[in-house]
Amino acid sequence: MSRSLTAGVLGALVLASAVVTPQAVAAACQYTRQDLPVPAGGTYPHTKGSSTNNSRIVGAYWQNGSRGAVWTNSALRLMAPPASIQDSVHPSGVNNTGVVTGHQEIYRGGPDLHRAFRYENNAYEFLPAEPGEHSEGVAINDGGDVLGLVWQEATPAQRTVVMWPRTGPRKSFGAGQAIGVNAQRKIVMVDPQGPDMSGWIIDGDTGAKTKLPGARTPMVFDNDRALHFEFTATGTQLVEWDLGGARVATYEGGVNPYGRNGSGTVFGTFGTTAPSLWRKTGRTGVVADKLPDPAYHADVTDAATLIGTYRDADDSSHPARWVWTCS
Repeated sequence: MSRSLTAGVLGALVLASAVVTPQAVAAACQYTRQDLPVPAGGTYPHTKGSSTNNSRIVGAYWQNGSRGAVWTNSALRLMAPPASIQDSVHPSGVNNTGVVTGHQEIYRGGPDLHRAFRYENNAYEFLPAEPGEHSEGVAINDGGDVLGLVWQEATPAQRTVVMWPRTGPRKSFGAGQAIGVNAQRKIVMVDPQGPDMSGWIIDGDTGAKTKLPGARTPMVFDNDRALHFEFTATGTQLVEWDLGGARVATYEGGVNPYGRNGSGTVFGTFGTTAPSLWRKTGRTGVVADKLPDPAYHADVTDAATLIGTYRDADDSSHPARWVWTCS
């Protein structure tokens, strides 16, 4: 999810022949909300993920169960419904060509079966699983490799991070929680139940592992940087790691990381609820009509646009973009 935030222009002085014009021209800049189109008759629409260049956003809505939707440059496309009206679709990630991953929840009259999928050309490809195994797709790269989780029905708390390559057999990376995968198959995962609560950057081809000590959720992987929350002696902060396992930056007061753009701007919450942008010059709170809700996927693009979902007073949800505009 590449992005770059353009700072607000507070004012400009126009010089001509070394003479200052009589009046400085002031530009008023702000975030302007633009609601995304939603499915007719659907309720509770919300964002679930976005592609690396943010041209695609994937989300879900409710209509006889959970269903999937993709926005391509704000144009809405509904994902195909499941085979049975009793089943549900839970998308979680999308790549730059519109291929989606997630899982279907298959109704069985008892505990539902979770089946990871890769979705393209209006069809679901269910990814291989062992007998008695549940699976979920979590993230997908531009090559179509899917990162996800599997677990046995008898032990749902014991989850294993796996990758389903576009071609070739499934690969396993041990117990934990899947976070993201990039185009070079570098994987980020975290083991919140491990002895020292650490994260890992793993080469999906060789299996080589780099430890991220103390990494924990909430956590995201964006523009080849891992961002996560941690406590400090005075409160909280977000921590940023590079692919070499170097701890490159911290962001005081951060709790929920949303994403990082190509120029290094980090989008997240200051405290638990206040959307904020951290740049080299410091933190700026996001001021806009209807702010992104931290319960849903959010991001910041290279055009300074914010992606997310807001809630109205009646608790209804609305996926939207917030565009940085100056007048």
